[in-house]
Amino acid sequence: MLEALSLTAATTLAKIVLDKFFDGAGQKLEETATKLGGTVVEKANEKILQLGNLVWQRCFKGKGIDQRLEAAAEGSETDIKVLKDYIDQEIASDEAFANSVKQMAGEIRQVIFENQDISARNVQQVIGGQGLQVNDAQAPVIQAKDSPINITYNNG
Repeated sequence: MLEALSLTAATTLAKIVLDKFFDGAGQKLEETATKLGGTVVEKANEKILQLGNLVWQRCFKGKGIDQRLEAAAEGSETDIKVLKDYIDQEIASDEAFANSVKQMAGEIRQVIFENQDISARNVQQVIGGQGLQVNDAQAPVIQAKDSPINITYNNG
């Protein structure tokens, strides 16, 4: 019996949950996380372990599923489907559990997928009806609020 859930096992469970709530996000999890590196991966790993442990405790601990989880972590589609079916049943039967795992999955998605482009050259943001676009640090900042357009040059 598994005493502590490994990051690999937790990642397998997190991928299943991410795919459930955010179509295709689970499949991109490892690929995206390895590209990011550093503190983003550390934060993501912490969240993945939290979600994996929650799902493990609720759905699988003490039910003799250890070998299925190990096989799923190695890529066994049959075992991944069995785990997914267990998780789907628990999510369908308990709204509080469903909300908890959805929230945690959303946090993982935010850490991994929304932080990956922060250093990108093309950043667009809308805050309180004000649009801001920066394509290059040396280019002018173009801001639009209401109808007039304000052009501010960034000389720094």
